[in-house]
Amino acid sequence: MLVGPKQERELAWQTQVSIAICAPFAASPQDDQDSLTGESVYDSESVHAALTTLAYGLHPTRPAVVSTVAALSAVSSLLVLRPSWITYCNDTFALAQDADDRRSEMSRQWVSANLVRAWPRFAEGQAACGRATASIAQLQAKLAEFCGRDVTASALLVA
Repeated sequence: MLVGPKQERELAWQTQVSIAICAPFAASPQDDQDSLTGESVYDSESVHAALTTLAYGLHPTRPAVVSTVAALSAVSSLLVLRPSWITYCNDTFALAQDADDRRSEMSRQWVSANLVRAWPRFAEGQAACGRATASIAQLQAKLAEFCGRDVTASALLVA
């Protein structure tokens, strides 16, 4: 799905936005990092989808391709943990496996640090989160350079 330069920039911009609204990639240092591990595992599905679209849409010679593939690989490690995380949250909060109402989704996304640390795969999730965060930071720099602006620095995303 190779596209032209304008569409490539649009894909890069959309990817920046997708990443910017997902933890821990837009987290502040004051945020509880353990809680962000659970959130990043939960958010990995949408970030993975954005990175996959970008990887297929960029011309292979673009400087951001290597960083995109590295970030996609790192986020894939989080995505693999997502079913375990959802099952853990469902059991912890007595949620139906297929529940997709707002309360259920929020219960899976924003979990207290103590409960995140009690997840049996917490250490694996924490390590994957660290790798993904580092890869995403490198990618964000490439995308900002390519787009001419870092959307994560935008005042529009500050709460």
